[in-house]
Amino acid sequence: MKALLQLAVASALVASGGTSAAQQKTVGLRLPAWTPGELDIYAINTGRGDAQFFIFPDGTTMLEDASGGTKVGPAPFLIPSKPNGSRPPAEWVARFIKQVAPRDNQKIDYAVLSHFHGDHMGIIVPDSPLSKNRAYQLSGITEVPEFVPIAKIVDRGWPNYNYPVTIENATMANYRKFLDWQTAHNGLRVEQFKPGHNDQLTMLRDPKRFPEFEVRNIAANGVVWTGKGSASRNTVPPLTSLKRSDSPLENNLSLVFRISYGPFDYYTGGDLSSKPGETEFEPAAWKDIESAVGQATGPVDVMKANHHASWDANSSGLLSRLRPRVILVTARADGHPAQNTYERMTSKRIWPGDRDIFITNLSPSTRATTYDSKHAKSAQGHVVVRVAPGGASYRVFVLEDGDESLRVKAEFGPYPSR
Repeated sequence: MKALLQLAVASALVASGGTSAAQQKTVGLRLPAWTPGELDIYAINTGRGDAQFFIFPDGTTMLEDASGGTKVGPAPFLIPSKPNGSRPPAEWVARFIKQVAPRDNQKIDYAVLSHFHGDHMGIIVPDSPLSKNRAYQLSGITEVPEFVPIAKIVDRGWPNYNYPVTIENATMANYRKFLDWQTAHNGLRVEQFKPGHNDQLTMLRDPKRFPEFEVRNIAANGVVWTGKGSASRNTVPPLTSLKRSDSPLENNLSLVFRISYGPFDYYTGGDLSSKPGETEFEPAAWKDIESAVGQATGPVDVMKANHHASWDANSSGLLSRLRPRVILVTARADGHPAQNTYERMTSKRIWPGDRDIFITNLSPSTRATTYDSKHAKSAQGHVVVRVAPGGASYRVFVLEDGDESLRVKAEFGPYPSR
């Protein structure tokens, strides 16, 4: 199986072409600054969880997730902290944002939490430090505002956080303390994500200048956009009809949205991870939310792989509908990406055409047991997708993640948008 996987991936990458000398004009230099009209997407690698930062064409900024805490899980399953362990992950995220954000907008206009897991929102442990105001502890999303202001937070549970049941753990209790203090003292606004809408995450500075830009909310809490207007449908049966053990899992309640800019489309879906028919553990048809989400989203140019490309995510039902040219894998552990998932992501039987894969952090054991780095365009570094004004083309940059230089290690493209 491994030999067949390697042959298929190698063939796919040869077909897609390498990087020419002309495409390497920025290599070794600091990433050029964002300019108005461009759409920037940054997959920030801390080695501790997901963090994506977006700069809209008019300079509006958005953060999706804020990486994990200093402790995400059992140490043997973690990869090294990036750039190093001298600062907590959220501080590294904030410092990265301050470097790349527009000089005249050094704040986060929107902070979106894909779901309530510690490697996305920041896990709280007993020794997590207190905030400056001493009202809550710091990790992930609660720590970012210590360095960069946040104007609005959008999540799946505001204000009650009780679907499918009330979430009771130290991380959520701390998050709610954080929201209470920030809304009362700092003017933070909080909203629940609205599936189907394209009027919640909008440009705030000069929207009329870029009418071809849109953020479409696709799904949250199992509610999925129908593809018509702002209408949505609930894919989850009434909770009263389900056994407690059969309730939807947190990963499958993740927020999903599509960013469109002219002909360019980008997909991100948190840790969505349902694959009925491909694993005996998820037999119920309603749990195949990935296929429903893929149908609503349609083809995209770039996708962030669901659930760090773990074994239980990125089903053929999703991939065959998205058919991405570029796939970002935001890794934080061994098995990111998983062999079966990587096989699907590179299979021409699921969808034809070339595809390039960029992995933020390929662990030594995953590299040794499953792949070789030659089977992806990149296996280490921050990944930046920069979409040209109007959205007709985009480039992908891989940045050094061992320091804060923003040095370009590789440049790919321009890719034509669909």
